[in-house]
Amino acid sequence: MIYSAFFMALGFLFPIVFHMTGLGKVFLPMFWPLAVSGFYLTWPFAVAVGILTPFVSFLMTGMPPVPILQLMMIELSVMALTICLIYEKTSLGIFWILISGILISRVFTWVAAGWIAPLLGLPSDLYALGKIIEGIPGVVAMLIAVPLLISRIQHVPIFHLRQPDVHSAS
Repeated sequence: MIYSAFFMALGFLFPIVFHMTGLGKVFLPMFWPLAVSGFYLTWPFAVAVGILTPFVSFLMTGMPPVPILQLMMIELSVMALTICLIYEKTSLGIFWILISGILISRVFTWVAAGWIAPLLGLPSDLYALGKIIEGIPGVVAMLIAVPLLISRIQHVPIFHLRQPDVHSAS
């Protein structure tokens, strides 16, 4: 629960800092701590953090706005869940787990953006494509920064990665 609160707090603070420095939504600031959370939390907590973080942010700051709020709740919970489950069930490295989680979440982003586009008066396919393209700089930055961050902090006693099932069986 403490890790969940920690990742939710970071998921709330990162967007504020990113937007204050002009880096904004292109770098997907809420995604970073939630991607890391998949390596530290069990799947029910990962999903809860993915859903609750944008919701709490919306309640406190009005961002992300509706209906983007619902889109982010889907993308973040899917990404955190995917990372968590792949980490638990495989022996893939952090980079490959992260890229898998991001790619699967991007598929859900495409579908959800297609559903949301008509609410915004926009063409579904064009809006969905725009949401995917818009996030490319953030995805690239995450693929570089998140594995580096995890490799650095996992040696700090309070940040040891939890042991996945696949590793404990060997």
